[in-house]
Amino acid sequence: MTKVQLIVMSGLPGSGKSTIAVGLSKILRAAILSVDPIEAAMWASGLRKEQTGMAAYAIAQALAAENLQQGLSVIIDAVNPVEAARAMWRDTAHRHAVPLTFIEVVCSDPQVHQTRVEQRVRGIPHMPEVSWADIAARRAEYETWTGPRILLDSASSDPGALIAEAMKQLEQPGHGTLLS
Repeated sequence: MTKVQLIVMSGLPGSGKSTIAVGLSKILRAAILSVDPIEAAMWASGLRKEQTGMAAYAIAQALAAENLQQGLSVIIDAVNPVEAARAMWRDTAHRHAVPLTFIEVVCSDPQVHQTRVEQRVRGIPHMPEVSWADIAARRAEYETWTGPRILLDSASSDPGALIAEAMKQLEQPGHGTLLS
């Protein structure tokens, strides 16, 4: 039986975190809660963009808590650029006494990252595609990590290799922080 856990993806748009989250969810049979579709649904319901940022994270947190309470593992797919967002996930894991693992995905080659961003089409209704200029703005607000995490660089590795590396690290004893 797979242990119940909370895995939180982090990284700039276009880094590959959603692709890795999907691969991990298939292996671990875990629910993925992605902040972008939540926020897009909020916009579709008439809320303004300035009202939805942290609210989308709060909705994802409530849904994660519900799944964890039911004994289901959860993968959060979000940029998680600031310590306040990361602290929210630590609190969620603590309240449900489950191991927490952060996985940060970076693309260390700016040219590869820009090409990915310019070519990708996610097709989330009501959510415009992210531009390279948007990435620059997000990079400026991205706070340095202070805690443990699995760091994956997607610049020269294919998604399958990154998923395998994440699984290898997830299977290591003590990979996640048990916050009880």
